Amino acid sequence: MYAWEAVQATLDYIEEHCGEEITVDALAEEAHLSKYYYQRLFQRLVRKNVKEYLRLRRLAKAARELRNLERTILDVALECGFSSHSSLTRAFRETYGVTPDEYRKSDMTLDIFVKPDLGLHHTLVQEGVPLAVDQMVLEIRKQRLDKDIVFTGKSKKASVKELGEPKINLLTELWKQLPEDQSSGREHVDILTPCEDPQYFDYFVGTESRGEEQGVEMRTMPKGSYIVCTYEAEDFESLVSEALYKASRYLYDVWLPNRNMVPEPILVQKYFRPMRDDCYIELWAKITE
Repeated sequence: MYAWEAVQATLDYIEEHCGEEITVDALAEEAHLSKYYYQRLFQRLVRKNVKEYLRLRRLAKAARELRNLERTILDVALECGFSSHSSLTRAFRETYGVTPDEYRKSDMTLDIFVKPDLGLHHTLVQEGVPLAVDQMVLEIRKQRLDKDIVFTGKSKKASVKELGEPKINLLTELWKQLPEDQSSGREHVDILTPCEDPQYFDYFVGTESRGEEQGVEMRTMPKGSYIVCTYEAEDFESLVSEALYKASRYLYDVWLPNRNMVPEPILVQKYFRPMRDDCYIELWAKITE
């Protein structure tokens, strides 16, 4: 067994026993590693220490359960491994800046800390061959874009260091600002490009331009060669809250570097049948020719 497989087994164990008491000693035993080495390996592979990871995954489960208004906050707290209503409220507020009660009464979107699939970092899928892993399927291909495509919509500056971290997702509000007639029957995209300040990036959402829009922002998807990663998940929530993060990490951290391909500073994410359970997403990474 590889070391990453031992840690992955404990990540699976945490998901199955989230509401129970879980100790580092028990996880190290599950991984057949010393407590000292297990904690070091966990930090390196997961990028969080064990205690913080447990807290964030319990909060992720609580965030899903809180949407069921028939359940009390205390019930959710106990099911997710918190000792009381107040302990969940304290952890929830520290992480997301709102209480569980405020969250469940709102329509805000939360970015949860995603359970890693460490196997993705050790699997190199071939072009055109679907890869099924951890309740998602992805496929990668090359595609040539022969002409520029112009999109119109809205944008917002976002922090690079917050990518993949738990928080209130303020970027989803941009989708609600698109005019009703603009979002009908056309591709939905978001486009990520760098800002002058490297600590931030420009996040743009929109649809393909028809040429008659007034008073809107515009972004261009330039012609050239792209690597396209198509992926789908069981439902829309899983697709945008977990699969999107995993697919982009796999494309940029594993697949492109292993093929010595250099991506240009633009990422286009195309949403097909958005907001539906049969939605799927394509990541378009422009590569240097």
